[in-house]
Parts: sequence; structure tokens; C-alpha cells
Amino acid sequence: MPDPHDFSAPGHKRRRKTISKSEPMRAEYDFSKAERGKFYQPGAEFGLPVFLDRDVDEYLSILAKQKQIDVQDLVNEWLRVNMKLIESSR
Repeated sequence: MPDPHDFSAPGHKRRRKTISKSEPMRAEYDFSKAERGKFYQPGAEFGLPVFLDRDVDEYLSILAKQKQIDVQDLVNEWLRVNMKLIESSR
């Protein structure tokens, strides 16, 4: 199954050199050999990243492991239950 977080073009090979955070940005960059739309994927869906506090992440990770499901599935399950509760109280 393809990685849902990998937005690179099909067949694209990752560069091996990492960019140091201490390297300053250049004043100008040469885009003369750039390819427009190289990474464009029609119909691609992007999910919003959700960052959990450490204690919440640890708790959910343990619970998800016990249930043998991904944390993402557990969180979605809990959110759907809460959505139903909210809707039922309106």
C-alpha cells in the first residue's frame, strides 16, 4: 500500500543530501530547468495534520495497541461518537 504522506511524483527518487538548517538561503535560485506541475496529482486529497499533546498521544497509542488498530482509526472512532452525541443534544 502506498504511503499516504508521500506526495512525491511517481518514480521520483529522493535526494540523498540533507539540507543543513545552518545553511543560509541563496539570494537567487535558478528555476530555468524546473518542470511545471512535476508533483501535481489531480484528485490528490490532503489531510490536515493533527498534533496531540504527549500525554494524549501516549494514552491513545496504548489503547490503540490493545485494540490492535491504528491511532488514527481510534481517534476517528472517538470523534464520530462525540459528533453523534453533539447532534443528539441539539
